[in-house]
Amino acid sequence: MPPSTWLRALAFGLLVVAAAPTVVPAQALQPLMHGWNQHFTVTWETAQRRGRPQIAGYVNNRSPYRVGNLRVLVDSLDAAGLVVDQRVSWVLGELGGDSRLYFEVPVTSAASYRVSVFSYDRVDQSASVMAP
Repeated sequence: MPPSTWLRALAFGLLVVAAAPTVVPAQALQPLMHGWNQHFTVTWETAQRRGRPQIAGYVNNRSPYRVGNLRVLVDSLDAAGLVVDQRVSWVLGELGGDSRLYFEVPVTSAASYRVSVFSYDRVDQSASVMAP
């Protein structure tokens, strides 16, 4: 192979390597609301729906506040306890103080799961809609 051909091939190879994207592993999601477990508890179990695994349970509001736009985070864990998949899902409805709401989240098969409150909004009960 002539030296000029070899140098062109080397330069092309270096260009391809330099242009290749750098793969950075994604960081696992964490609940957006720190201290959520001071106001909420989550009870859940694994279930099947149409032959597919899911997590079904309740978010319990122990606070005196009404919340809406509630979302749960479900971590699918391998046998070593490492996160292999995550799902964020809405819990439909508003959750009053000292009450609970039901949720279901489809998941991938895993050795175990962890469920937490991902986010919520406190609902201002003094706001009202006035008709014109």
